[in-house]
Amino acid sequence: MRTETATMLSVDVLHEHPQNPRKSIGDVSELTESIRKNGIMQNLTVIPGHWDDSGNFHEDEYTLLIGHRRFNAAKAAGLTEVPCRIVEGMDEKEQLSTMLEENMQRADLTIWEQATGFQLMLDLGDTEEGLAEKTGFSKTAIRHRLNIAKLDGKEIKKKEQDDSFQLTLKDLYELEKIEDIKTRNKVLKDARDSRELAWKAHQAAEQEKMDKRAAIIIKLLKAAGVKEAPEKVTHEMYSGKWETVKEWDLRSEKEPKLAKATQADIQSDWLWYWYYGSVKLIKPTPKKKEKKEADPTEKNKKELKKKVKELMVKKHIFIDEVITGKLDGIKEEYETCEQLWDVLVNISTYLGPSELRRFFTGKADYEASQEAKDEADDKISKLHLIQKMLIQLDYAMDNVGDLMDWRCRYNDSKAEQLVEAFKILKKWGWTFEDEEINILDGTHELYTKEEHR
Repeated sequence: MRTETATMLSVDVLHEHPQNPRKSIGDVSELTESIRKNGIMQNLTVIPGHWDDSGNFHEDEYTLLIGHRRFNAAKAAGLTEVPCRIVEGMDEKEQLSTMLEENMQRADLTIWEQATGFQLMLDLGDTEEGLAEKTGFSKTAIRHRLNIAKLDGKEIKKKEQDDSFQLTLKDLYELEKIEDIKTRNKVLKDARDSRELAWKAHQAAEQEKMDKRAAIIIKLLKAAGVKEAPEKVTHEMYSGKWETVKEWDLRSEKEPKLAKATQADIQSDWLWYWYYGSVKLIKPTPKKKEKKEADPTEKNKKELKKKVKELMVKKHIFIDEVITGKLDGIKEEYETCEQLWDVLVNISTYLGPSELRRFFTGKADYEASQEAKDEADDKISKLHLIQKMLIQLDYAMDNVGDLMDWRCRYNDSKAEQLVEAFKILKKWGWTFEDEEINILDGTHELYTKEEHR
């Protein structure tokens, strides 16, 4: 049976609860000053007994349930006794529930403290409905925080304590779009700031979708007797030895299918391979007169061009995410406009309405229908100047030109134009893979090294 008594207790016999959801007491200087002037206006709630540092329970002294901040402020103010409400007869579940319900009403709990608090209440047998009723949080907010509780606590705490990172709930909600918990934690760990986290989370979530679509296509192809292309074949795609029968765009929202006509035509020498953003069904090109083996330099040029094209596709998707609002905007608009303009002038790109329309129609003006162009103009009219300039930047970067000369030597002037353009995109969270950096700084192994004279 639960009983309650009120009395003054020495601060020396009070211990903080090891399961307190508030892991950090925070700054209690103002509270200390208030207690020094006015004393403690509200009793602390305690239970008989305490846990030592090894987790062993002792029946003497007392453990705090409610009032950890007041307790620390009272000690800082020099008080030797504090008013307490002693509650007896509470089991562990009731103790934890009391602390959690009390602390969930506090606005200064960190995101991680809220998340682990909700999870602990759920572990004690509560329901989402019960939590919503007790804490005032919506069921949606509770579900979000339960997802956060699955993340690596050390990484969240590190980001919370990093003022330059500015971790928000919105950032952590972005991570929920990633199904795999290990991937969520990797994105959280690798991100250097809030914008980068949002972009990396979006990339990872899209990659998961593409992986699922790829798995469906590959399963269909295997069932039809198509084998995977060996690595040797994937390096021959620009040699003229292979031609594409069918290509499935993994970014498409359409359900991946294998047409009956294609199934009927499949030959034993047809192969499949997983290309960047797509799965391809390929077959050998009919043999012609034998030609001399391709120049290694030409092979390297083709491979480099392919990799640069992949980078430009990734860049286009990123800019599209900014234009459509899937990635947050930026505050320093004037400064960004100036920087964008300088880059566009430096690249010496053509600026015109046709290139803005091309972003939405995917075609040159003379290839697009009037209806498609009118629809594109309507979208353009609603864009901010920065968004329009980003579209022009997308086109300009696509038309910078080759990053290598006829001998596959690094073209530093062309690369520098792209590097400056990518610096702008970093404002929205753009990041490079290691190989992309090697392509842009001229250290990639495919470049022909300068000969010493």
